[in-house]
Amino acid sequence: SSFVARTNTCGELRSAHVGQEVTLYGWIQYQRYMQDLFLVLRDFQGLTQILIPQDEAHACVKELLANAPVESVVRVTGIVCARPPGQENPKMPTGDIEVKAETAEILNSCKKLPFEIKDFIKKSEALRMQYRYLDLRSFQLQYNLRLRSQVVMRMREYLCNLHGFVDVETPTLFKRTPGGAKEFLVPSREVGKFYSLPQSPQQFKQLLMVGGLDRYFQVARCYRDEGSRPDRQPEFTQIDIEMSFVDQAGIQRLIEGLLQYSWPEERGSIVTPFPSMTYEEALADYGTDKPDTRFGMKIVDIGDSLRRSDIQFIQNALSYPNGTVKVICIPQGMRYLKNKDLDLLKVSARSQFNQEIVEIICRPDGSLKSLLTKSLGEEEQSELIQALGMQVDDVVLLAAGEHKQVVGSI
Repeated sequence: SSFVARTNTCGELRSAHVGQEVTLYGWIQYQRYMQDLFLVLRDFQGLTQILIPQDEAHACVKELLANAPVESVVRVTGIVCARPPGQENPKMPTGDIEVKAETAEILNSCKKLPFEIKDFIKKSEALRMQYRYLDLRSFQLQYNLRLRSQVVMRMREYLCNLHGFVDVETPTLFKRTPGGAKEFLVPSREVGKFYSLPQSPQQFKQLLMVGGLDRYFQVARCYRDEGSRPDRQPEFTQIDIEMSFVDQAGIQRLIEGLLQYSWPEERGSIVTPFPSMTYEEALADYGTDKPDTRFGMKIVDIGDSLRRSDIQFIQNALSYPNGTVKVICIPQGMRYLKNKDLDLLKVSARSQFNQEIVEIICRPDGSLKSLLTKSLGEEEQSELIQALGMQVDDVVLLAAGEHKQVVGSI
């Protein structure tokens, strides 16, 4: 690059660079003394091995770098050489070469650090936060920040270049607009007057639509004083979008396209359209409006299958205006749930929802084990197995009663 003093970064040198003179800047990752002195130099892009020979011509460089503490910042100028046969390191992108140092300079000598800058060394969260500037030297955090930057840039390309959105920065100091969380207040020079940090740019983006901007977005900082909730951040960043003359389906297509376009290639592709469900479907299948669909285990209504049974509590439940019989099937549940676990589930349903739960277990021979099997004929048992797709060791939890209570307990 024309505006930096180095000729190359530590992660880009390859066999094609052999014979070239290069200047590298970076941190000393570690040192190794053999017949010669070896250093590994690290920068934001990777690692390069530095060789300082034993001969008299390199004595000054060797003395300088041998006494440099690990994590010192140095400049090294030297010749790129191929590593001797058998000494290549396939785990390093630069493992086929090394740089024979001709001159060097210590730019900043490092004192003893509270922890080593190596990803495999475990550090406490408190120590990492205290020395955040050191923690940021790790490759994982460097990768995270650069990935975030790339994703945001791709989002800007998609919204601005492909769909005509306008990136507008809205004010950070605003009047108080009470919402779902407390607001951070900023004192002003005028006695008794304060600014408020916005929880979101809601009012501003609505004014932009009234002003005819049509399509707006912003990588917006938001501030919410939720100190009592440890799972919330006082400030966070969101992609804030507003459009005129659009419906729900249009917004969904935009967001799907945005994520598909900005998703990193190395993480695989995103298939659109995304699976969706209505609020009613979510409650019917999972009993909640924010289901975790990774586990399956949908709630199934088997009232029709058991309507002809002689089981009294089921008949009582079906006689209610909103009566129902619901089950969930836990695949291979007997491998994870012991009898005491099933008892705890029953106690929890009874104490929290005043609802009784009955378990049905599929034995290795394909028969069902339950308090209900004595009252169920072979035909009803077969219908139940088929309706739920039960396999050996599956556990079914059954609840009967008023719809809302049953769904909550299941």
